[in-house]
Amino acid sequence: MDAVIRRVKRRAFAIGAAAIVAGFLFGARAGVSLTICAAVVISSFLVLEKATERLVPGTGKAGFRTLIPLLLVTLASFALLGVVLWRWKGFDPVAGAAGLSVVVLAVVPELWMDAGR
Repeated sequence: MDAVIRRVKRRAFAIGAAAIVAGFLFGARAGVSLTICAAVVISSFLVLEKATERLVPGTGKAGFRTLIPLLLVTLASFALLGVVLWRWKGFDPVAGAAGLSVVVLAVVPELWMDAGR
């Protein structure tokens, strides 16, 4: 399982970087919109990874109290995304949707590899 998570993380960062470069090729608005959304979804994936890791009994990190900082980071990133969506008139929704799909695109090859076994 750890190998799968490492591959997904590596793939998410690579896809995110390539998508951000492509977004800026379409313009600054698209690049910034894509970057914001990709950052939110990648950070949420990393928080989910740490949260599930901390819920495993016997690791010494288990407990709800250890999850509070992680949950606060996730809530803050979604709150900032909400402010951007609500207040910034230059937000490009197509680029934002592409940014939000970065982790999904990183997970799909793992599903294909698993189906081939």
